[in-house]
Amino acid sequence: MRQRGIVLRPGAIGVGGLILALLLGGCSSSGAGGSADRLGANAPTVAAVTPVTPSGGSANVGNAPTDGPEGAAGREAVRAYQNWWRAQAEAYGRTDSDGSGFRSFASGQALTDALVDLKELHEAKLVMTGEPRNSPVVKSLDVTADPNTAVIEDCLDVSGWHQADAVTRAVKDPPDRATRYVATVSLRLFQTRWLIDEFKREVGRTC
Repeated sequence: MRQRGIVLRPGAIGVGGLILALLLGGCSSSGAGGSADRLGANAPTVAAVTPVTPSGGSANVGNAPTDGPEGAAGREAVRAYQNWWRAQAEAYGRTDSDGSGFRSFASGQALTDALVDLKELHEAKLVMTGEPRNSPVVKSLDVTADPNTAVIEDCLDVSGWHQADAVTRAVKDPPDRATRYVATVSLRLFQTRWLIDEFKREVGRTC
């Protein structure tokens, strides 16, 4: 059975690691697929990822299911998405991370993009500082498909998350970086775990 328009907004979460590509423009090619705008959701000291309220009708708001298989699956998918941000933010905030933890939360293109972003960040002698904010909404969910699938739409606000020199921590954001936009994330259930399979920035959409 397919559910649509599920809104799940857990409270603020610690971002030990995020999807760096979503944040900044510059440093590499930008595009609508994969980790948007490479080098654009820290270490143990990173701040929390705080939900934000969309400013312009780009995300549908509704009530999250509280029972049944769809509600439980939706909450688990959002939790997996948030944990993926934690894992990335932690890795991108350090100079010695290898991204090995990404495989617990992502696969396919999303995993490839995250590892490429981390490598590019290290090569540029940069880290990520500050904090991103997000507001995930489950847009569709299919618990009858094999594997189960989910699509999350997020309003990403990365205005407070910055590229910085790995040594001096001086901010080195590209001048044309996007700071807030809509992203669509595809997830698949692998055994008992939801894995992020694809991250796509919705070009031309604001939130």
